[in-house]
Amino acid sequence: RKNHLEKSLTSVSGCLNSLSLASPARFCVCCGVSAECSKREVNLVFLFDGSSSMRAHEFEMNKYFIKDVMKKLSKLSIKFAAVQFSTDVRTVFDFNDYQNGSAEEKLMTETHMKSLTSTHKAINYILKNLLNSVSSGADPNAQKALVIITDGDPSDNDDHNVLNTCDEQNILRYVIGVGKVDLTELTQLASEPKRNNTFYIKDYSGLKGLLDNLQKKIYNIEVSKDAQGRDRQKELSQSGFSVVYHEESVIVGSVGSNDWRGALYEVTGSGPEFRQTEIIDPAVNKDSYMGYSSVLGMRRGVYLLFSGAPRAEHTGLVTLFTKNQNTWTVTSNINGEQIGSYFGASLNLLDVDSDGDSDFLLVGAPLFYQSQPRAEGRLYVYTLSEQYFQRTLNVSESTTGRFAASVASLKDLNGDGLSDVAVGAPLENEGVVYIYLGDRTHGINPELTPQRIPARSVLPGLQQFGVSLSGQMDMNDDNLTDIVIGAQGGIVLLKARPVMSVSAQLSFSPKEISLNYFECPGSNGFNAFNLTSCFTVTERTSSTGSLEKKLNVSLNLNVDVVRGMSRGFFDPMDSSSSSLQQSVLLDSGFSCFNFSIFMLVRRRCVEDTVSPLKIRMNFSQTEMLSGNSVAVLDVHSRTEEYVEVPFQWSCNSNNSCVADLKLNFSFTNDTLVVENQAHFTVLVLLANPGDDSYNTSIVLHYPEGISLSKFNAINLSQTRSSCGDRDSSATNRTTCRINLPVYRSGTTTQFLGTFRVTKWDNEWSDWMEMMITANSDNNGNMSDTEVRRSVPVQFAVDLAISLVDRGPKPLNLIYKVENLGVKGLLVSVSLTLPCQTPHVILTPHNFSMQEVVLLVFQDSHCGKFECHQFHLQKYSVAHFNLMAHAALQNVKEFKSKYSFYEFRRDYVFNISSELNFNTSRYNQIGCDDFSQTEVKVEFVVPPSLMLIVCTGAVGGLLLLIIILFLLLKVRTNLVTLQLISSFTSQILNPICVCVCVVWVFYTKASRSV
Repeated sequence: RKNHLEKSLTSVSGCLNSLSLASPARFCVCCGVSAECSKREVNLVFLFDGSSSMRAHEFEMNKYFIKDVMKKLSKLSIKFAAVQFSTDVRTVFDFNDYQNGSAEEKLMTETHMKSLTSTHKAINYILKNLLNSVSSGADPNAQKALVIITDGDPSDNDDHNVLNTCDEQNILRYVIGVGKVDLTELTQLASEPKRNNTFYIKDYSGLKGLLDNLQKKIYNIEVSKDAQGRDRQKELSQSGFSVVYHEESVIVGSVGSNDWRGALYEVTGSGPEFRQTEIIDPAVNKDSYMGYSSVLGMRRGVYLLFSGAPRAEHTGLVTLFTKNQNTWTVTSNINGEQIGSYFGASLNLLDVDSDGDSDFLLVGAPLFYQSQPRAEGRLYVYTLSEQYFQRTLNVSESTTGRFAASVASLKDLNGDGLSDVAVGAPLENEGVVYIYLGDRTHGINPELTPQRIPARSVLPGLQQFGVSLSGQMDMNDDNLTDIVIGAQGGIVLLKARPVMSVSAQLSFSPKEISLNYFECPGSNGFNAFNLTSCFTVTERTSSTGSLEKKLNVSLNLNVDVVRGMSRGFFDPMDSSSSSLQQSVLLDSGFSCFNFSIFMLVRRRCVEDTVSPLKIRMNFSQTEMLSGNSVAVLDVHSRTEEYVEVPFQWSCNSNNSCVADLKLNFSFTNDTLVVENQAHFTVLVLLANPGDDSYNTSIVLHYPEGISLSKFNAINLSQTRSSCGDRDSSATNRTTCRINLPVYRSGTTTQFLGTFRVTKWDNEWSDWMEMMITANSDNNGNMSDTEVRRSVPVQFAVDLAISLVDRGPKPLNLIYKVENLGVKGLLVSVSLTLPCQTPHVILTPHNFSMQEVVLLVFQDSHCGKFECHQFHLQKYSVAHFNLMAHAALQNVKEFKSKYSFYEFRRDYVFNISSELNFNTSRYNQIGCDDFSQTEVKVEFVVPPSLMLIVCTGAVGGLLLLIIILFLLLKVRTNLVTLQLISSFTSQILNPICVCVCVVWVFYTKASRSV
């Protein structure tokens, strides 16, 4: 009877508790109290300075301060508005904005006015446009309050007596002065008591420290209207708000006693023997609601009485009383951490190991607010001793349903021997109850997700489900704990179910996967092995009822879980069937299920037959669709199992497999010609006379400037190679995987690797060295797996030499040397020309090239000219000139033969030019490095002018004599003679002039020839 009474009283306490939290007005009616007990509404305006004396970041601090105050007091019956003032006054947001949720956005986007400080003007503006304006959302019956934040003295006068108006309207005024302000003048702006309502901070960073103090003052405004009357003792005590049973007495909570300070009363006897003793905490102030919740326990033979006062100090308070000589005395207190959180609204003690000693205190704060992640309500867990508390854990859920409005300890639900905990959130939708498993260290196991029981899953139409809780009963004597949950207008009884522990085991047969079928490509799918999944089911609880002790579980199997591409499948025709989901019914005891695993589905080759095939199985409980209630899977059961299935090892030795890799390679080219997009090939031979080689690879090491294009087997074997891009750790190395996973014993394969030149302008050595190595996981021969070879390097060059101008001119040849390739190099130019022919002597006169020294080699018939080496850059051109003097041998012989007319004679001879360079280092890819020029020289022998002149003069003189003789013969007269004399002088004078001119010309011509 005693236990049953205590449980019933706990339920009643929780019911009353929920009514208070849900609707204070309704609570008053329930208690039969006729006095008005609703909270006072408050209209509060923030008036903050926007003058130019404030810097930008200080203006932002103002806004964040207002935002924090509104957030902290959001659960109270207070409406806020804000006004910025300077020379002008502007409403930032009014009471309507606060109620519709747009106040914070308007506040944070408000701009700085930056002008004078017209404080009185701003107060008058607030009286007219906010506090006394119904259109702004103000409540005419609400308590009016004003918070002024300024860093300067008022720059205007109180011409409209606004301060007197505020006093007449009973407007509470709090003033915050910042920096160098006159506190005497600012104090006049505050309401009585002025000094208590005036605050000073050095700078705006002090606003944060002022937050709690200001909040308490604002919070005190929200009091019952009746509090302004006389003090009451027990008129509104509401005794019985919470109840606990202690030996032969009952301890009841009385939240309204002593002007709502609250108290506990220990009641004994009945009738004439009725007696009650008041239990109070002297430190508790008015409106604390002590006795709102209470709980009694014992630790080491000492009774512990806890009482919650959720409004004490505005944050909430829990007081511990211990009994000494029949008197309950205060031992210690726990304060809440957030204003308005209702810390202490629900209490419970947890005896986690059921040894009779209370181990943990559970304290609910259902109005605690957390913004990120958003949550309402918090459960605090404290470790107990006789003298002190130590917080162990904070528990919250992502809900806004007043989580922890009720809390109860439960007898062991899952058979682990530890008491569990139920927590109610009655305003989360229609109500939700959370079940937490017990933990010896923390009271509640923080690592396990709680069971969530929403009202709609129990019975449609429930409201405030979880408003009260009790979990110490076994209603149907099945040895399982049942839970009673209070809701609006009724209660719900939830029966517990047996908890089953399940252990799983995976096995397979045969003991290894045979390799006889792994010949890719062309192999067909085959049944690699059979998988068996077995379960052992035992009950953790000790139920005696008739419930079915069966579990319906969802089984998930995954083959090769660590790989992106699975090697095993459940369906021989489906390459995507590497996982399987199946529902099975597990009976109490032992049960097994068999599955077949296939490989090589749809001719997909298995490249790795070394790493074992890893199979994962996990399972979870699913409810049966029909029938009686089934058992519950124990959360401590291991629901995941693994097994590894090995592949067969084909080895000569029973203990180990040792491969014997032998490697060799050669270049197919005698030289490496470096040019754009040039390529060369290597022939690689890999043999394995030993055991099977696992994870075999060939690594090619090569210098910078070349890249591997392809690497393939060239014989008709089934050996496969796969070469990735260059290794990430080095740019001059490529790894080729050979016939993964197994390079069979006795296999010999030739590979042809093709490389191309990617950087022809690198600094190349005279020899290119390449190293190739062979590796495997089980190679035992290291002496024949590394080979180095070298090949000489030649640069591809494209040189050309040509004659620039082939037109007729004096013997002056201009040659052009071009480097058409992509590599600069040292070159020299040599020219060979004949020095003597049967009729011509050719003498070089000049061979010019800038900064070039000539070397002349000459024999009796030809001469060779060679310049020093010079560096010819890529795509560059050089020019040089060859000037020579040609002369005829025995020119007198020609003159004697041909004296009276001009003689012309042509002679043709060849001049060759050649470009020389280091042929061991460079390779000429063009054909223009040698040029032979055919030169035609025309010799002109002029006639003998002296002979011609003399002959002409003698002939003329003879002609003159003949003429004179003929004239004398005919005996002409004197006149005739004079005429003849004049005629003779006219003829002889021009003849003499012509003879002189011819003589001069002859002299000069003789010199030039």
